[in-house]
Amino acid sequence: MSVVSSRVNSVSSILKVSGVRSQFIKQPSKVYFKLPKDVKNILCNYMKDNGIKDYEKLIYSLKEGAIKDSDLTEFLTETRQCISLLDVRYESFVQALLQIEWTNRLPEVISTYKLFVQDLVCMQTLHINIVIKRLVELFKPVKDNNIEHEAGQLKSEDLERLNHIHDILHKILEVVPMSSKVLLQSLVSQFPYIVHGTYTHEVYIYALLQILNYAPQLRSDILVFIINRLMMLDVNVPREEASKNEEDNVLDDYTSYNNGTADNDNLTTVNNDTDKRKIIHSAERTMDTCMELFLKYMHEFCFINNVLQIDNLRTLYFDIICAFEAVILPTHASQYVQYIMFYICSFRPVITETFTNWLWRKVIDPNVAQVLRQTSVCYLSSLYSTASFISPGSVKIMMTNLLLWIHKYITSEENSEYVDDDPEPHVLFYSVCQAFFRLFVARFKHFVDSKSGILFLQNLNISTIITCKLNPLKMCDAKIIRDFADITSTYQLAYCYTVIENNERNELPVFGMKTHMPVLVPNYFPFESYTLEHSGRRIAPLFCNNTTVDSQSVK
Repeated sequence: MSVVSSRVNSVSSILKVSGVRSQFIKQPSKVYFKLPKDVKNILCNYMKDNGIKDYEKLIYSLKEGAIKDSDLTEFLTETRQCISLLDVRYESFVQALLQIEWTNRLPEVISTYKLFVQDLVCMQTLHINIVIKRLVELFKPVKDNNIEHEAGQLKSEDLERLNHIHDILHKILEVVPMSSKVLLQSLVSQFPYIVHGTYTHEVYIYALLQILNYAPQLRSDILVFIINRLMMLDVNVPREEASKNEEDNVLDDYTSYNNGTADNDNLTTVNNDTDKRKIIHSAERTMDTCMELFLKYMHEFCFINNVLQIDNLRTLYFDIICAFEAVILPTHASQYVQYIMFYICSFRPVITETFTNWLWRKVIDPNVAQVLRQTSVCYLSSLYSTASFISPGSVKIMMTNLLLWIHKYITSEENSEYVDDDPEPHVLFYSVCQAFFRLFVARFKHFVDSKSGILFLQNLNISTIITCKLNPLKMCDAKIIRDFADITSTYQLAYCYTVIENNERNELPVFGMKTHMPVLVPNYFPFESYTLEHSGRRIAPLFCNNTTVDSQSVK
């Protein structure tokens, strides 16, 4: 063996045994910068020709170099004494300080940094925009590679970081009331883009909900904003039956997810089909996690030690109904977000009654856009058809209200000579009829087992509806009509088959004659199914086919 080889082997063995080699390889190479102790002189001399170099060197050290905790604490302490100097001319210096990683340092450093930021905003309000923007940026975790994680289980380092940020924001909102508007703007602009992944969305929304603990004046705005963002995600989650082409269309719609509010640096280009599929299928997981987070907040806000807090429930309802009117109701065919309203209705019957009255006023108000009136009656029918927390007595009242409106409409139009010529003006009538048919099919069993129930159904005078000149059986969904016809025939409430067969014959094309296509009534019932797995544990017990589980048992 040569001398050289023996030395190499001996060195290798020593490193292997002692572990020095592995420590040497893993040890990161850091260049620690010693921060100057004469900060005030550097800042004062900045405007002089001989002070620019020192100022630029200081900024470089803050941005590029690793700084020891002891040095940073001493530097921040001295800088706090110079805050009165930090006007708009020193914005680059302030930005460099804000970019320092401080949330993962020693408690002494964190405490000193908090005091510095609070003093800066209080004494130099001109920097409030960049300070709050940076704090909101820190809401988002550093890395999120869309790795699977247990929903609701945030990492301890993220929770600790959020607590530190909220401490500062709380103080800023107390001292500078005008900062509320700035904070809201930053929350909107920094909301995660879809490619950030599930965990980033969860941490960010969790941070937004935490703000409500110390800034209740922002509750309505923040809740509406969260629901708005969830809705934008919702409409882009592909349905189970979506084809590959539909998924491609969904992906194209993702470009509008942030409505232009995302920073360009936050946008990631999707280069291949594999990435597209990953983004599409992660959207459902993100939707599930965020819905669970929001529903959990609702329950914890309204129930303290399992005791319903009426004032909190009232407050939350009015905030959510604002979001429902502004965001949910006008959105076509959303899949999940509307269950926020479904969930809060389950807390107490008075909420269901209040929401029902609100929807019914929309339906009968001629000043409301017709599409919203149609959607409102769809919500009413679906809620009363599927919710286990709605009693048969309430269903009876709703069916009566629908029938009274329908019969009144038929009476007002029965003598018109132009009913069959143009059915389009009567689309709302057909929507209300379809809502009644759907509710009847879902809840008829509540009434057919008793004489009083059968008498109630007979007094509905269903035959008048199916034989009227407006002919609602022709315009409504075929499956609903078939089910309705089978049930009414079985219990001898009406005979619909003759009208159905006549409608089918009239729809057959005749040579030389133009056929009139019927107006299509939206077949949208928003509370029919909830397919998200994790958040579905709160929703599934609220359906009529799952009445064995109490809706308030999920914490």
